[in-house]
Amino acid sequence: MRRPAVWLAFCFALPALAWNGAGHRVCAAITYDHLTPRARARIDELVRHHPDYATILIRDSPPDPAGRARAAFITAATWPDIIRNDKRFYDDSKPDAAPMPQLPGFPDMKQHRSWHYIDVPYSPEGVPAPAPQAPNALSEITRMLSEVTKPFDDPANPAYELPWLVHIEEDLHEPLHTVSRYLKSQPMGDDGGNDVFFTPTGSAGGRLYEAMHTVWDNAIGRDTSDANVTRLAKQFEAAYVPESPVTTDPRKWLDEGFVLSVKAAYTFGLATGSKEMPREMPENYEANARSVAAVQIAKAGLRMAAILNALFN
Repeated sequence: MRRPAVWLAFCFALPALAWNGAGHRVCAAITYDHLTPRARARIDELVRHHPDYATILIRDSPPDPAGRARAAFITAATWPDIIRNDKRFYDDSKPDAAPMPQLPGFPDMKQHRSWHYIDVPYSPEGVPAPAPQAPNALSEITRMLSEVTKPFDDPANPAYELPWLVHIEEDLHEPLHTVSRYLKSQPMGDDGGNDVFFTPTGSAGGRLYEAMHTVWDNAIGRDTSDANVTRLAKQFEAAYVPESPVTTDPRKWLDEGFVLSVKAAYTFGLATGSKEMPREMPENYEANARSVAAVQIAKAGLRMAAILNALFN
């Protein structure tokens, strides 16, 4: 989750996430469907202990216990994005942020926006760039992997951390959540592609420009229905050649994402466009993003399943 990436010709902004709701849900569906019975039982128990279980995680879920448990896990994977529009939580990245009252079950009421990504610098022109600052996706997922198996009453609060663990792992598999490009024209970095602007495909509906980051967020579409999520999960997994052994090292995911960013996202030279004069989107750019996204989503889902099975079996 990063600074707002505006792409509508109106006076409001839509935030740039990692994979949108559809992407995160498909990842989580793949993960859940590959859990062992023992790991699934423990994961279901953790999800039931989440402080927002009754109010958010099982809202509109199926009535049968198995369907409800699966739906709750899939929604839990999106919870770290849901809370950015929840008035109980505050954006702690703002220097003037006013903390919200702590509620039962939560270690704090922060949105933790910096946990969703890590800005590894990509500087093709040799522009000096800062090292990534913690907390970030790598620092937090590393911490959570050692804490999520602790007892429910542990201060680490594993029921709270589980959705974050799943969500951040999925975020790290979207290439633009692992990089920020530094150019002579953008010496402060491009905020993971949020400051690269394309002319949208088909400019109907008043859209004037679209951030590159948003193109990747929405690479598989926006349909979050259970039917579409299940369909895409099966489709992406069927087309994916599983790795052996499964890569469960977050540092390797980060390195992969950085290479993918250079090879698949930043494929158009150094021109970044602007909101007033967006650059033309390269031919087949969106189609290529979708192909990459399908692989990354399948990979993320299967990798998280392998991690949870190892942790909870």
